[in-house]
Amino acid sequence: MSRATRSAIKRLAQKLLGQSDVRSVVRKQRLWLSKKFYRRPVAIAQLRQQLIDLGVRPGRTLWVQSSWNEFYNVALRPSEMIDLLRDLLGASGTLAMPAFPIDQNPDKIFLVDKAPVYTGLLCEIFRRNPDTRRSIHLGSSVCAVGPNADFLIRDHHLTLMPWGKESPFCRLAELDARMLGLGAGFNFMTPLHAVECLLFEEVPFFQRVFDGTIKYRWNRANGETGEHEYRRRIGDIRPQRLRRHFGPDICVDAKLSNLRIFAADARPFIDHAVTLGRGGITMYIQPVPKPELFVSLKGPVT
Repeated sequence: MSRATRSAIKRLAQKLLGQSDVRSVVRKQRLWLSKKFYRRPVAIAQLRQQLIDLGVRPGRTLWVQSSWNEFYNVALRPSEMIDLLRDLLGASGTLAMPAFPIDQNPDKIFLVDKAPVYTGLLCEIFRRNPDTRRSIHLGSSVCAVGPNADFLIRDHHLTLMPWGKESPFCRLAELDARMLGLGAGFNFMTPLHAVECLLFEEVPFFQRVFDGTIKYRWNRANGETGEHEYRRRIGDIRPQRLRRHFGPDICVDAKLSNLRIFAADARPFIDHAVTLGRGGITMYIQPVPKPELFVSLKGPVT
């Protein structure tokens, strides 16, 4: 389907629904229906055991993406859910979550320690924790707490590629981190974006998903200030296009009542996504992934 056709369908849907944000309307209706069908409460002990079974264990680095709207059958507050995760990880474990700022206007100063996130209520409550540290990045900031937090976040503002080698996302793989989606599945996994960064110099197509750079100023509550510039991503993605290429040896899906839980190890997840990208299998639908754009600039891959 061409971009023009999709735009026409979107405008028609906006007119019929009387809403500019069609996706939000669809999500609310889906949630309303879900609440009608799924009413069985999720016992905390059951949730705890499920998390253990999915690889949340002491000493592990854990990356969590979530949708708190899906927790309506779980009798926990966001702060209690965070406490549960930290308890399972223990003092030697590290917890990390996305903390993408709501306001990404590069003309304003990015207040690293104050700017609220749009990545969900659980992430925002986690960001406010006094022990949590946040990476400096206007577009794809990350929060973390634990022994590996500094390694994850310390160089984010020195990177040109938002999800590249020295970013928290690729460092999840270096730490053999476990990735978890709570009420959020495969489609929410931001580490998928590591592909266009890691293959930027190798595969011509991935150079087309970036256009120019974004430069901004930042400051911390301790008075530290600076500037950062990173590549601006463009294009339209459909992560669900990739899901069928990830088998149970890489990704696991579970469900408690309505609550969907997704789990994967960061290293094989990212490595497999990169392999797919080299072969022309991508989540991007715009720019159009033409086969000739996936010929490696470094010659045949052995």
